[in-house]
Amino acid sequence: MPIGADGKINIRNGGWNPADVVLDVVGYYTPASRSAFVSAWVPLRTLDTRVNYSWGLRPAGQVPARKPEVMQFEGDTHTPEVDAWAVNTTVTNTTGDGFLSVAPDPNFWSDYENGTAVAPKRPVSSALNWTSGGTVPNLVQTPGGKGGIVDFWNQGWSGIDLIVDLTGYYQTV
Repeated sequence: MPIGADGKINIRNGGWNPADVVLDVVGYYTPASRSAFVSAWVPLRTLDTRVNYSWGLRPAGQVPARKPEVMQFEGDTHTPEVDAWAVNTTVTNTTGDGFLSVAPDPNFWSDYENGTAVAPKRPVSSALNWTSGGTVPNLVQTPGGKGGIVDFWNQGWSGIDLIVDLTGYYQTV
């Protein structure tokens, strides 16, 4: 949505009745911005925990409570041309309430392979919330860690199925 010269935006209710409006600003571009959004041609399903081996060698199975699902989006070194990722996350097959956190991981993939990875700190921010029996999607934007790795944290008290679709990335211009 473009911003006027006065720094304001217009929001219009096209209905006949009044409406309450909530507007969340999640970011903006300026002429000095270092990145531009590059959309995927079509969303790329990078993870579906309901399906065997949908992400590398991961067998099907829910993400346990209070644990992260660790995903590498880049090679073993951070690609400086990519500042962040845009993914649609969906939580389903829930048996309790909870929320999903998404955060950059502090390790390289080789740290996980050779057993030297440090435990990522559990974030407390929410990317989406669910209630028991719910299926909830939400778009999330996050940088990759130093190795291009992103952690998807199940912040509930029971397992969940997680679906992640890559919709694009922010490329350095």
